[in-house]
Amino acid sequence: MTTHNEWNGSLFACFDDCETCIYGYYCVACLFGQNAEKIDGSNCCFMSFMYYSLGAVFCHWIPHYFKRTTLRQKYGLPQDPNCPDCPATAFCSPCAICQEARFLKQQEQNNTNAVYTTVSGAMPITNQPRTAQ
Repeated sequence: MTTHNEWNGSLFACFDDCETCIYGYYCVACLFGQNAEKIDGSNCCFMSFMYYSLGAVFCHWIPHYFKRTTLRQKYGLPQDPNCPDCPATAFCSPCAICQEARFLKQQEQNNTNAVYTTVSGAMPITNQPRTAQ
């Protein structure tokens, strides 16, 4: 089911989440693989290897473009009119991968909170009175 959401930060808001920013800076291929796994269940190691290998011939943006498009469609995210998916993945790939990771991290936190709210709102378990025998 597609819902309409907004990105939780701009393409260049990498420092909003320093942990993701540093991880994306030092191992962007690994972060891409983790994102791909969260987006559609792709194999994390394979996607990381593909991103890294295709980067040698400046084609890393191709699988990234398709994963970003899938992410946007899955969550109803808008495409930035100033920097659409193709140039974002080709020329700003680390920033785009960090933006996607921040969004996916927020989705995981929202899902965890939703489950906790559902469970915490349940009726408390009480002991049943025992009958004398």
